[in-house]
Amino acid sequence: MTTGISGDIMLAALAGLGADIKKLSDILSKMLNKPVELELETVWRNAVACNRLIIKCDIEGEPFRHLEDIKKMIYSAECDDKVKENAVKTFEIIAEAESKVHGIGIEEVHFHEIGAVDTIIDVFGAAWCLNELNIDRVISNIPVTGYGYINAAHGIMPLPAPATLKILENVPLKRVDTEGEMITPTGAALLKTYISEYTNSFSGTVVKDSFATGQKEFKGMANFMRVIILENGYNDSIINITTNIDDMTGELLGYLHEKLMEKGAKDVCFIPAFGKKNRPLYVVNIMCVEADKDNIIYTLFKYSSTIGMRVEKVNRITAQRDFIEKDFMGETIKLKRIKYNDIERLSPEWEDCKKAAEILNLTPLEIMNKVSE
Repeated sequence: MTTGISGDIMLAALAGLGADIKKLSDILSKMLNKPVELELETVWRNAVACNRLIIKCDIEGEPFRHLEDIKKMIYSAECDDKVKENAVKTFEIIAEAESKVHGIGIEEVHFHEIGAVDTIIDVFGAAWCLNELNIDRVISNIPVTGYGYINAAHGIMPLPAPATLKILENVPLKRVDTEGEMITPTGAALLKTYISEYTNSFSGTVVKDSFATGQKEFKGMANFMRVIILENGYNDSIINITTNIDDMTGELLGYLHEKLMEKGAKDVCFIPAFGKKNRPLYVVNIMCVEADKDNIIYTLFKYSSTIGMRVEKVNRITAQRDFIEKDFMGETIKLKRIKYNDIERLSPEWEDCKKAAEILNLTPLEIMNKVSE
């Protein structure tokens, strides 16, 4: 991404990566109960050929819609549940920001008739395209915003628009000396929904790239968004925080564990070791996502005796995980299915096995062994 993001630009960029917008048009037509035709046209920004989205859809007479109306519409779509969940999440982010900015309940927020249909198409379309392209992780450079004013539905507003800025809370942001709206509320909500990491560097093998733009042009800066599909040996990254503690009781360490998990830690482990003067200690190792890093660090300082810690971002490889259910002598047992390349194994859920064991007069281990066969 170079100069910002909006819903139509992101959808055009993803379509440029190979997502089938004709198929998407058919799904949207059924969902909106009216003909929708999406097309891409080529325009040039600073001599770079970019895709620009054209939406052909009659929006006259469209009603004001509240969040619940849009959620019902999205849930009616003929697509994977993951697409629906992500599209709804994006609208919830927009609605929550609007409710805070205007001081009203989230159920009172309405999406204006002129922009509502386009926004639905952009948000749902982005979710559908990411799923269609099998993209499982999205990273971005630090978002860029300009300065100036915009004529919004409620009057003249400074940039970034109040709702946009509210959505971008806790997101790194770079302001440049360029006039114009570089990030729309929809674009900001898409960032909040999908971006797992903000970084100005990346590595991997470039598989495909795409350039997309919108209606606006900025003086001194090209208004286009670039998206790249990368392949590498890693499929994720995570923050690893480590500290050594030699002066806390077991009760205090247990309480620390609880607090760290409450603040979003993905994993917390205490590793026994020996430190200075052969004193026994625990190496506290915590894994968390970038967004929770600051809260984890604060919690570690507040609830432990540490005076410092090591913080690093590490690559990791994770297997694909989902759940299946098996019937065992009339009892339903849920199993976690783990896949990596040609490796597959099943891991029964302990609570299900324990519950079934009490009913069937078997041991949990017997049930775990049988359902894994």
